Order: sequence, then structure tokens, then C-alpha cells
Amino acid sequence: MKVLLSAGTYYYVKKGIKISETAYVLQYGGCEGKCKFCSQSLLNKADKTYLARVKWYPVELEEVVDSLASFSRFCLQTVIKKNFADEAVEILSLSKNKRKSVTITPVDNSYLYKFKKLNVDYLGVGLDTVERLWDYVGKPYTFSEYIRFIKDAVAVFGKGHVFVHLIVGLGETDEELIDLMKMLKDIGANVALFAFTPVKGTPFENLSKPSLERYRRIQEARYKIFEGKVSPLAYLTSGCPSCDRPYYNEDPREGKLYNIPLRDFKWYMAL
Repeated sequence: MKVLLSAGTYYYVKKGIKISETAYVLQYGGCEGKCKFCSQSLLNKADKTYLARVKWYPVELEEVVDSLASFSRFCLQTVIKKNFADEAVEILSLSKNKRKSVTITPVDNSYLYKFKKLNVDYLGVGLDTVERLWDYVGKPYTFSEYIRFIKDAVAVFGKGHVFVHLIVGLGETDEELIDLMKMLKDIGANVALFAFTPVKGTPFENLSKPSLERYRRIQEARYKIFEGKVSPLAYLTSGCPSCDRPYYNEDPREGKLYNIPLRDFKWYMAL
């Protein structure tokens, strides 16, 4: 089965050098969704071998499953296409990793139980933005359908085991994001933060990134909501265990890291 591997994951398969403890896998074929920030949408002209600023490489999953088994976590990113949920089940069945994550849009609850039986212990949900901006951003389904799905996922995987993806910089206010994060905590979910990254070929390619100062404020607010305190640890990548998404939102050569991978924390904080 053809899938895409993130550049870092592919580099390990080909060179044996591991820069992350999570193997990142993306469904192949592009997405029928209309999200205006996303390169995977089939409605735009963006290169479908990119997601955010990361290059992804096509492979036959059966040929790399043994290599991927050495990672602490197998993380599957899904796209909306015909039978994508069934394909996700097949991909997860092929994976030999003991710990797995899936990021997915609302699907029938029966798939949540199938995922859990296949060693998925954390679920990601790309809510991405606040309700006010839903149509502007081009999100599929409705905001309320997403919230209902998140609640159902928490019931299956447990509190703290559903990470809701939120993007900073799509036009929301700080207050809107903070209120949304508080609501998500109340229903038992957690939050993984991303900084908006303009991608060539998408409708939002000319929008600006959020300032690092604003992103730090939102990271601090998130950490205080979920951990009850303020700490420099707030600047680490937020998400499932072992997830660091190295350089997903930024070019490391610029020296400005929105989400700091754990392995870079000491040197970056010393700058």
C-alpha cells in the first residue's frame, strides 16, 4: 500500500539516522477537504508531497514496516477521500509498532473502537480554528460535529488521550483561542498547538505567520490551562507522547522555533 513518509522518517529508513522517536505517515492521494491553509486539498495547486513545510516521500508500506517498528510511536495522518477510514484501519493493521496515534476528521464511532483494538492509544483531531472562522478557513463538516466527535473520542480513549490540533494565526483572537482551549479541557481533551505556515499554491499562501511573541503567549496560556502553571516547558512541542514534529512550522536555519523539540530544548533556551 502506498503511503507518504515525512522527510525525517524517510531519512531514517534510507540512512539509519533517527531525528525523532515518532514515525510520521500520511495517507496518499490528497484530500477532498477545502481547508485553505492546507497543501493536501485537491482544490488547490500546492505540491501534494508537502504538508506545512515538510517534504513527504512515497513508499510501499509493506516494504518499510520493519524499519518503522523501531520508532516509539507510529503516527498516521489521514486525508478525506473515498474509504479513507477503512484504509486507515488497514494501515494500522500493517504497522508493527506497539504505540500508535491517528489524526482524523469525524468518522463513525465504530472506527474509534477498531483503532483502539489496533493499539491506537492517542487520537488527534484537526479542529484547527475557532467557530467564528469556520467557513472562512474552509473546514469540512460543522464545528458542532467536530466537538461531538471529540467528546465521543474522549469516551473511547480516555481523558487526555485526545489531542485537538489548533492553528495560531488564521485570524482568531487570543481570547477566542483561550476560551476554546478551556472548553476542550472541560470535555477531557488536550490541545496540540501549531503556528500557521503559509504554503505556496494554497489560498492562504500570502497570509503572514504569527509573531513568535504571540505564539509564546498562546503556548503559555495552553500550559497554564492544562498543567496549572507557567513554565518554559510550555514552549516544547505539544501533542502525543514522543511527538516533536521537528521543524514542521519553521526553518531551523532561521533560529526561530515555534515548537521546540525536546532534544533542542537546552541549547535553544540558552540562546
